[in-house]
Amino acid sequence: MNPRTANSRYRCLPGGFGLIEQMVTLVVLAIVLATAVPSFRHLLDRHELRQAQTEYIAALQHARNLAINEQTRIVFCPSRDALTCNDDNRWNEGWLIGRERKAEGQPAGAPLYAGGRHSNRINIIATSNLKSLQFKWDGTIGNTNQTLVICLQGDYSQALAVIIARRGRVRGATPTPDQAAQCALTE
Repeated sequence: MNPRTANSRYRCLPGGFGLIEQMVTLVVLAIVLATAVPSFRHLLDRHELRQAQTEYIAALQHARNLAINEQTRIVFCPSRDALTCNDDNRWNEGWLIGRERKAEGQPAGAPLYAGGRHSNRINIIATSNLKSLQFKWDGTIGNTNQTLVICLQGDYSQALAVIIARRGRVRGATPTPDQAAQCALTE
């Protein structure tokens, strides 16, 4: 047997990665993460906006159904304390649903439902200084369409809208560029 081949069978080969290989791997990983994190933030922002839009659509549809089923006026309005309606058109601090008292835009007694708290980064405004929506016994809201715009503060590129038709139909949409810009600039 050749001594050269006999010894090569037992020779130890170096294993693992050296320092240079590890450094290159870390640099590549850092580059990949640096490009992925902004995209992930964009995805989270979009999800939060969609979640708010979906919640408002469901709440408005519920308020309309209550008005029709109970044959009474139901108010849907912005609320900070979940007990009374706000005097402004800022909807991002919450909303409430209640039976309306004397067509004043305030609930009679305790609200039926409340919700809608979102992160401080989200703006939700009505485009027509809307302080409340009153659903009549037939499910209509009056003589004009209403729009709620949902956006991130300072960023109008991802804005969404909730449109409430005169007949009470509620749907999600994309706001006009002017509506989106107004929402993004509101503080």
